Amino acid sequence: NTPRRGAWRVGRMGDDRSDGVYGIAPFSGRMDVESLLSEANNPCVATQTERLRRWFASGVKMLDLRDADKFAAARFENSVNMPLTDLPGRLHELPPRTTALVVLLARPGNGNEANPLTWMRKQLARFAADFKNNPWHVTQVFVTNPGEAGCGSQNVETLFASIALAADVPVLKGEVAPKLRGHLWEPSAMVVKWLPMIEEKVQAAAKKAAPAAKPQKILIDLGCGAGRDAVWAALWGWHVLALDSDAKGLGRCAGLAATHGVSDFVECRLVDLNEMTPGTIVAAAFRFAETRFAIVAASTGLTSMNGTLNANPALQNLNNPHITVLAVRFMNRGILKALPGLLPPGSVVCWFHFLRGAELTPMGRPNKAKDLLERNELFDTFTQDASLLWDVLCDRETQIPDGRPVSEFVAARGGG
Repeated sequence: NTPRRGAWRVGRMGDDRSDGVYGIAPFSGRMDVESLLSEANNPCVATQTERLRRWFASGVKMLDLRDADKFAAARFENSVNMPLTDLPGRLHELPPRTTALVVLLARPGNGNEANPLTWMRKQLARFAADFKNNPWHVTQVFVTNPGEAGCGSQNVETLFASIALAADVPVLKGEVAPKLRGHLWEPSAMVVKWLPMIEEKVQAAAKKAAPAAKPQKILIDLGCGAGRDAVWAALWGWHVLALDSDAKGLGRCAGLAATHGVSDFVECRLVDLNEMTPGTIVAAAFRFAETRFAIVAASTGLTSMNGTLNANPALQNLNNPHITVLAVRFMNRGILKALPGLLPPGSVVCWFHFLRGAELTPMGRPNKAKDLLERNELFDTFTQDASLLWDVLCDRETQIPDGRPVSEFVAARGGG
């Protein structure tokens, strides 16, 4: 009985070492607040025009700290609004520390700040260091009225008027639909890499079985944290059951889903995954899939008056969900060992977690055996019973910039 290997298998553990798969090292530089503010407040229109032109051409995202109504009245493409008053509770929505970021500062409100520069310094101080004393990589700062005392008129923002016009940078207006809002946060790189490929594989298999098939995409996110992976998947049409034992993290996940208009696609559930049995988790996944199917069917008029499915093969396939289990920086051996025998044919498991050796790096954690994967553990777990027909599509070790080794493991169960 030879373990099955999928058509898009990537390699065995240790075959490749690449950076930036899950996390990135903190920005090692230092934020020069005074230089950034000096450039932002330069009164020379030609200088500000060139600065704005360079930023727009760079593709670097802008964090706009103004109030939402100001953002709706005038904004730039590739900018994301996060009002200054909301920032303390939304720091998890900022980009990774090494990602370049441009910041548009908010103006004093109602003249309650006697010294505009003091107000600006207070805003930038939030980006100079996080709770680990690591700064964000702020490369440029803009103000709405460069060089004007008190940040200029509350009614005229020269950055969006004469300066933008001279720089040939378009100014957008109007409310932005939640699903079209940009974001500074980034999902795990492996999620971005693998979910589209899994979707393509699922769609291809469904169409082969029934040309009009449209299977549901169900993602079970184990230890979802603040929900960046869950919300990213939802924006791509996945129905996500986000499980975590941390109420604060789940609150952030729910808030992020609401911000981006996908609350109907993400269900946040507070559970203790160390106490739940693997069978209970899989049963919850099936119940979640059934609930999603009922919602989709009802909202699109796919059911008859008595609640049964219309006799349409494409619609019948909606009730045959595809389940992908995702574990990013999550470890529970009981769940891991049970999944191969519990998940139905057609399921996929993506497990991206720290390997033995992470405890020897300068970061030093996780450092307990129960929290670390052994090399070949994932491969052996999913191939020890060849009758279950698991295809190992990827079994690779990679290294994040802080030196810790992590797994890139994806397996799909055949026979579906």
